[in-house]
Order: sequence, then structure tokens, then C-alpha cells
Amino acid sequence: MKFFYENKDLSVVAHYGVCLAFDAHLHGHIELVYMIEGRSKAYVDSMEYIIEAGDILIVFPNKIHQYQRIGNENFFLSIFPQDLCPEFQNIFKYKVPVSPLIKNAARNNRLLPLMKSIAKINKEKTQFHDAIIRGYFLILLSEIFQMIQFEDARASDTDTVKSILNYCAKNYTREDMQLESISRELHISKYYVSRIFSQKLHMSFNEYIGMLRISDACKFLVNKDMSITEIAYSVGFNSTRSFNRSFLKFTGMAPRQYRQLQSFGNFE
Repeated sequence: MKFFYENKDLSVVAHYGVCLAFDAHLHGHIELVYMIEGRSKAYVDSMEYIIEAGDILIVFPNKIHQYQRIGNENFFLSIFPQDLCPEFQNIFKYKVPVSPLIKNAARNNRLLPLMKSIAKINKEKTQFHDAIIRGYFLILLSEIFQMIQFEDARASDTDTVKSILNYCAKNYTREDMQLESISRELHISKYYVSRIFSQKLHMSFNEYIGMLRISDACKFLVNKDMSITEIAYSVGFNSTRSFNRSFLKFTGMAPRQYRQLQSFGNFE
């Protein structure tokens, strides 16, 4: 969800979840998904991947990626800055995985216990937290990188896509958010913008704005004491009916059900 990706400091996101449905985005951090149960669909730089139980998806910095639900799933998600493990800087800067998907990563039985420890320590925020977290990530990445084939990174022109996504991120709560708004503000043909969404993000502009709003709503449902009506209006919907319909479309469940399920999304 987009609120994870605006953080530029050395903080770490590490938690379990039960609904892997995130909007298309890119950022300068490393993103790691370990599928514990179920399966989900992911897109990384326009390539489609199916993440099944026991698989790992690792997304390197500045790669456009998104997740779509297929069914029920339990997963571990972590997002962390490159600077957390400077020992791997040359890999992050100059290399990329031939495939971001590691099939049957569960064959390494050390990975899941490491992730459980990271999630637990990150939640507790104990003394020497940063040093301990860094140590665990060094071990985790060392294990994962042995399972990956790397190739040299190629330069890619993502400036236009970044501009479009940044504009959407800043304006998606506006009720009058339209394709013409992006075209006018960024001086880009609306037909070109539409093609960017269909070819790069595999969805229409309206679907993307809807997913941004639902992503924010998911955050509020879990982390804030707000009513469903308050959440609906705060993320850009003009009625609870349209909010509930859109939420069901993107997550497969009602907002109230999502709030209840996330309270049980802990597999430690």
C-alpha cells in the first residue's frame, strides 16, 4: 500500500498480512514478500508472476510493481531501505534478479524463522533495535541472494511514469480527479497517459485511482479509530455505497470484514 513507500529514512516495515492487494507504485526501497499460504498475482515492470505458498518475491528499487488478489492468502511483507545493509550496495545499484520470483524458497527452512524474528523485533522496538534488525536482514538477504541469479541492471526511462504516479498520489482523494487533469497539469496527451496505465500498470486510470483510495482505506481500517463512513469520504468517495462497492471489487470483502480479518493477521 502506498503509505509504506513515502518514507525516506531508515525505518523498516515488517509484518504479516492476509490481503495482498496493493496498487501499482515504485520507490527506492527493497520490497520482500514471502507467501505462507495461498497465492497472489504480482506485476513487476509489466511482467506477471504468480506467488504461491513457499515462494518469495523480491522487488529491487525503482521497479514498478503491484499485487492483485487471487484468493485468500497469508504472507510476510517487508520493505526496507538500501542503506540498511551497505554490504549489498553494489548488488542493489548495479544488479537485478533475472527473475524477482523465487519458487519454492521454503526449501530453505531458515527463512521463515528469520522473518518471524524480524517481525517480532520490529514490533517491540527494544534496546539496540536497529542493530538487531540490521543483523537479521544481513543474514536473511545472504540466504536469499544465494537462491537468485543476477544480471547487470539496464538503464530505463521511467521519468514520465514517475511523474504520473506522483501526481496521482498527491491528488487521488479529489472527487473531480480525471484523466484530463493529469494531461493538463503534466502537459501529456491523455491518450498517452491512458496507454501508460493499460500497458505498464495493467489497469485503467479509473481503476488505479480506485485502488489508491482503497489502499488508503485499508490503512485507516487497521490503524485508525474511524467509522467506515468517515473513511469513505476521507479517501475521495462521495458515498458509502460507492466505497463499499469499490472495496469489495479490489479486496474481495466488505470493509468491516477486512477490519476484523486484519486483527487476526499474525502468524507468529
